[in-house]
Amino acid sequence: MNRSLKIGLTGGIASGKSTVAHLFANLEVEILDADEIAHCVTSQHGSAYEKVVKHFGKGVLGDDDELDRKKLRAVIFNNSGLKKDLEQIIHPEVYATINQKTAESKGPYQIIVVPLLIETGYQDFVDRVLIIDCSLETQLERLMNRDGETLESAGKIIANQIERNERLQFADDIIENEKTTSIDVLKKKVKKLHAAYLELSENSLI
Repeated sequence: MNRSLKIGLTGGIASGKSTVAHLFANLEVEILDADEIAHCVTSQHGSAYEKVVKHFGKGVLGDDDELDRKKLRAVIFNNSGLKKDLEQIIHPEVYATINQKTAESKGPYQIIVVPLLIETGYQDFVDRVLIIDCSLETQLERLMNRDGETLESAGKIIANQIERNERLQFADDIIENEKTTSIDVLKKKVKKLHAAYLELSENSLI
């Protein structure tokens, strides 16, 4: 039975993961996005919804009884214990969905976008790890410009993630995406990796 190669795409916040994933999608590569799946499993009819509400209470719900993600983020942001509780509820549901979708895939390879790939240990379940990397300066600038964060709040968000050099130790492939990197340069890097992944996929079927 043919099996799609699983490429785990990750990187620090504001490194450009979504941009790179979109470029792979333009090459008709199947993309699985852990954040999108997390939204699905925590929606009112999702598999993790009742568990989240039971643990955190109805105070994290909006007027429509859907999870109010801003309220939930505020509850867990400065509480590492509650943050871990939420992750232990959501991550197994997300990864179960990803595993089901990868098993059903007919394509040569898939890009699985997981911001916390290394932090959750999911790198052990993919065939290769692709890291989108940029400097701290670029991350801070993008967070302030894109999300309206202050320098202090942007720094705190980045500090909550795994340290950059530690993340890079897990990389099989790296795309550097600094603020000076043009979209055309990114496209060339993605096309080069696309060709390499197709070749790897073919060799894995021999």
